Amino acid sequence: MPATRAAGDDALHDIAVIGFDGVFPNAGNTDELWRVLTEGEDCLTDVPSSRWDIDAYYGTDGAPGTVYLRRAGFVDGLTDFDPGFFRLSPAEAEWIDPQQRHLVQSAWRALEDAGLAGRSQPATGVFVGASYQHYRDTVVGDVVQTPAGLGNHNAILANRVSFFLDLHGPSMTIDTLCSSSLVALHTAVRSIRAGECEQAVVAGVHLGMSPQYFQLGSRLRSFSPTNALRPFDAAADGFVPGEGVVTVVVKPLRAALRDGDRIRGVIKGTAVNHGGRTSGLTVPSSSAQQSVISAALADAGVSVESIGLVEAHGTGTSLGDPIEVEGLTRAWRAVTDRSQFCAIGSLKGNVGHLEPAAGLAGLVKVLLSMERGVVPPSLHVVRPNDHIRFEDTPFYLADRVMEWPRPAGGPRRGAVSAFGMGGVNAHVILEEPPAAPARETVAQESYLVRVDASDETSVRALAGAYADRLAEVDGDQVGDFAYTANTGRAGHRFGAVVSGGDAGELAVAFRDVASGASPVVRRGGRGPAPVVFMFTGQGSQYAGMGRGLYRTEPVFRDALDECADLLAAHLDVPLTELLFGTSARLLDSTRFAQVGIVAVQVGLVRWLESVGVRADAVVGHSLGELTAGWAAGVVGLGDLLRLAVVRGGLMESQPGEGAMAAVHGDAEAVLGVLDRFPGVEVAAFNSPRVVTVSGPAAAVARFRAESGLRSQPLVVSHAFHSALMNGAVKPFAEAVSGVVLSAPSVAFASSVTGGWHTADSAVDPGHWARGIREPVRFSEAVGLLGGVGAGVVWEIGAQPQLTSLARASWQGGEPAWLTTLRRDRVDQAEVYAALAAYANTASGTVDWAGLHAGKGHRTMTLPTYPFHRQDLVAPPARPAPAAASVSHPLFDRHYEHRSEGQ
Repeated sequence: MPATRAAGDDALHDIAVIGFDGVFPNAGNTDELWRVLTEGEDCLTDVPSSRWDIDAYYGTDGAPGTVYLRRAGFVDGLTDFDPGFFRLSPAEAEWIDPQQRHLVQSAWRALEDAGLAGRSQPATGVFVGASYQHYRDTVVGDVVQTPAGLGNHNAILANRVSFFLDLHGPSMTIDTLCSSSLVALHTAVRSIRAGECEQAVVAGVHLGMSPQYFQLGSRLRSFSPTNALRPFDAAADGFVPGEGVVTVVVKPLRAALRDGDRIRGVIKGTAVNHGGRTSGLTVPSSSAQQSVISAALADAGVSVESIGLVEAHGTGTSLGDPIEVEGLTRAWRAVTDRSQFCAIGSLKGNVGHLEPAAGLAGLVKVLLSMERGVVPPSLHVVRPNDHIRFEDTPFYLADRVMEWPRPAGGPRRGAVSAFGMGGVNAHVILEEPPAAPARETVAQESYLVRVDASDETSVRALAGAYADRLAEVDGDQVGDFAYTANTGRAGHRFGAVVSGGDAGELAVAFRDVASGASPVVRRGGRGPAPVVFMFTGQGSQYAGMGRGLYRTEPVFRDALDECADLLAAHLDVPLTELLFGTSARLLDSTRFAQVGIVAVQVGLVRWLESVGVRADAVVGHSLGELTAGWAAGVVGLGDLLRLAVVRGGLMESQPGEGAMAAVHGDAEAVLGVLDRFPGVEVAAFNSPRVVTVSGPAAAVARFRAESGLRSQPLVVSHAFHSALMNGAVKPFAEAVSGVVLSAPSVAFASSVTGGWHTADSAVDPGHWARGIREPVRFSEAVGLLGGVGAGVVWEIGAQPQLTSLARASWQGGEPAWLTTLRRDRVDQAEVYAALAAYANTASGTVDWAGLHAGKGHRTMTLPTYPFHRQDLVAPPARPAPAAASVSHPLFDRHYEHRSEGQ
């Protein structure tokens, strides 16, 4: 009798299914399988001419070598494979069993469905159910001399997946014939519970059916002579084989909830046993089936009356079907006397008997049924088997599409059986996923999404599929779409990154990628090119700067909040009030402007670092050199903010009768006329043909009127970097001397000297004080950076000021020039467009998990990888005799054996 487990065990005991994939006859994925099931489609077909010539074998007497079955469930593209994706040459791949090819592709898609394909997961086990291996016999003459020898043993199926995906957990192929994949699932569940692995990829595969396989089934008289599979029908006369591969990804329910995984279902209990001695090796045991079902129920600790669907083994034999219902009934009657409350069916009528993969195929059917709240029909039931009185059992045949309501006060539950021809039985109890935990999502104003593949063709194909999928996505799901694409898909050599404000804009961008209108980037090469951070100075501030990022980016918000806490004792107005509130008018004052600019720059650097963008070199313009010093590790954050307050206050306290002007002319021309204008000084060498002058207002006005140089006045409160700032130099040096300074940790170009900062200059208080009075040598500093081969230059600030100036001074190869915020633009859209441009450089790498951290996004269903398949068939072991020629070289060796026997 099923026992109930102690309360509290579920978190350790229950196993979540977090992803799955499958390929079935006439159904290339699980969505197509659901269509097949609900529309009642029979997917059995005549043997394709590409497999073998059935007429050469056909016979009705069951004599050796003859085949009386003309139909089965065949998958398309048996020998297709994408060798480039798995880093194989076509010549090597053609020797690999098609079962292995389809298996690794299905495992990859299942990991994508689970949102794990882009993440490191070494502690993952691989458990594969498989029984038949025909390919080696077909293409191997001598296992010592032929490339397909050892590598095509069934045992290598699981090992191949572990190898390709770099998984380090247990790896094994399990063969119990028809129950193989469900036994593999049971083994995986026990392995996870025992702590041998943290999660598992579990699969079943049955592909590459050959004439030999059909001959064997015909000799055993196990196939349906009427070429139809009729589970539980009175006319059931044997099974029809089918091909397929099914993969599920499982992990402890507790871990899945902790990690925010999308849960497709929960495995409550599993059991496996053997029937012992019966009247024949292949004769099933009703008592053994009863025992394994009772054991699974005990492991699950659930009431049978909460189970609404049993996916039966249901092979459609006059002997096996009644025995199966008898075993189920005896197990359930031990705990309930209710009748006909649970549906029973089998998908084998739709797709054939997938044999070692059948159990997992049934499990996926139950998961899909629970997910949709619908029980699909079991095909070909015209009149129930005369030896089964369903009215006396807890079961009724699912003969049409029916709603599956939840039982009162509980979740939907289902059960799956798989019974091996050799007597190994397996049973699994499933439950629909728990309600997703409540989440707090951060409203987004823009989205960034990547699409990656191992070749350009696949990138464009997947981009088109993403565009189509976005047409089905509502506004609340766009963040989940981006999260799944960005964090649940692996990076590859080719890709593109797009940004957009909603699903429609993203779809348009993806269609441009799909059509070729937008480029696909090939990543890698000689390694990442250095990244430069360039920090703006005073004049870039405005009311509300950074408000949008504060609202949409948790890392930026946390950084500003940290700055606000550090400034609480040094600033009269709270930082966020200064930036975003009614006090923002104070940003016109130097005292407040400088600290506001610095705080926003800190937030931008923190955000960029959180998404994987870090500086290899820095430079700053005037005030910006102070923030650059923090970014280079010279000064700590608290000291940076305090110095910004002091610097701004000192500079504002100096005489305010000054003016500044931007002069458009080369430095020599400006310096050549300054003698005629006492008091006017060069405040900044910004570029080869842009110089800023500063001094008393009257002197600057006369310079503009009489110098003959084109100029324009700057809106400033003081004559910065002139003699009018002399009073601020010594006090600021004293303030700097009171903080801890360190040698820079990255290359640091000084706009005070125009040279590289050294360990001595960076810790010299006098150097930082001279930056108030002396001219800004920005052009010279930028010229140094061009010499280090920088590939990307980011201007860090609330408004671009420096990029055009820096480009004019740049020496060396042209980098990508990127800016961050901009007045009157949507903050998040601006930084995302810049980050997309960065990611679309050859060496730009993004921390995608960091991009989504703290935003409440979850995994959802997206199109899986569009493998760029080629038809790869190894040459036959040796030429086949002319009399036994067939239409596909895959089976030449089978025909060779046949001709020798005649």
